[in-house]
Amino acid sequence: MGKVALAALVWSICLAAQAAPLRLPAGKEPVAQGGSVTAAAQGALIRYRDWLLAVDGAQADEMADVVLISGSARQAPRLQAGKLARTLPVWEAFELIKGSTRLRVTALPGPDGLPALLLDFGDGDYRIVIPAARIERHAYPLLAQRFPGADLALLLQDGRRVMLPLGKSRAQVFGEEQAAPYRFAKVKRQAKKSHSRRSGSG
Repeated sequence: MGKVALAALVWSICLAAQAAPLRLPAGKEPVAQGGSVTAAAQGALIRYRDWLLAVDGAQADEMADVVLISGSARQAPRLQAGKLARTLPVWEAFELIKGSTRLRVTALPGPDGLPALLLDFGDGDYRIVIPAARIERHAYPLLAQRFPGADLALLLQDGRRVMLPLGKSRAQVFGEEQAAPYRFAKVKRQAKKSHSRRSGSG
């Protein structure tokens, strides 16, 4: 069994073993469609529908639903939602529900062995990966292979967070202007089709 297949198997087993998701109270305001990521020094604010996530010390005008701290060589990533605080060792996932939208946060092995967080919104609506370690620019095109299924990478570059859309032929970085949010929408994923041969003549 190859490394990628083995990793996928371990990941699926870990996800299946998780406890029931944490339910957060739904917001009272109408739910906006799509989302945005705004860099804030070494952290970022992530909004999707009625979710607000604060990453690595980013501050918002309102209370965040989830606070995330990316890991390091000595410490696993951490998640806090209200009074609940969780440490996320590699391959562990935690799921939350707010209104009709799910959020799954999974700790994965990132580049150089340091942990990375994968945020999976909705039913595969949008996926954001947050590596804890800085990644060299020449390795940016490899991120889509390293984190298959991720739509956006939230990277450390020159001491601040920037956004890199994945799956594009050209690696274009956003967020170098700190005040400019990167906006995204739900991704329509195509189901894998099984190819079958037709027999007989027309």
